[in-house]
Amino acid sequence: MSNYGGRGRESSDIARIKTETVTFRLPVPLLNELKKDAKLEKMNLNAFVTRIFANHVEWERYERRMGLLPMTKPFLKAVINRLNDEEIVHLAEKIEKQNFKNIFTFMRENHDVSDFIEILRSWLTVSWMDHTIVNRNESYYLNIQHDLGIKWSLYVKTLVSELYQDILGKRVAIDITEGMISFIFSK
Repeated sequence: MSNYGGRGRESSDIARIKTETVTFRLPVPLLNELKKDAKLEKMNLNAFVTRIFANHVEWERYERRMGLLPMTKPFLKAVINRLNDEEIVHLAEKIEKQNFKNIFTFMRENHDVSDFIEILRSWLTVSWMDHTIVNRNESYYLNIQHDLGIKWSLYVKTLVSELYQDILGKRVAIDITEGMISFIFSK
């Protein structure tokens, strides 16, 4: 799905991406840390560094410009659990939806279902949320596994369904549980 060979690509897709050999001069301690992390991820160094570059191009370069902030999972879980369902829906529909619409517009000029899925995948990847995306039967099936509770599921369900409706004019099928959010996006 990524145009750069980052996370979310199938190996057959990566083989079709044109590549170019470049040389970087890196400090030895940095290179050693990259090699160690690549080994932990069970990836070769080239694939690992490609993923880092792709994550930067697909999401990280937009974070500061769009006002996104990293926060810890315990903090997020504690804050969201203090809200009632009505407050969570209001937060997603009235506050966050416009911010994310701006992010989508900033990242891509045109929007179709595959663009929507790709931006959502980028956000999930940099947020370290476990997810799977399957493209079959003219639909994308997206499952997000998390440990933030039912209120986080409600927030993501509301935000994504509102964005999908506003940006593409389509409805999405959604099922949520305490630790899983499942979407079916029709093409």
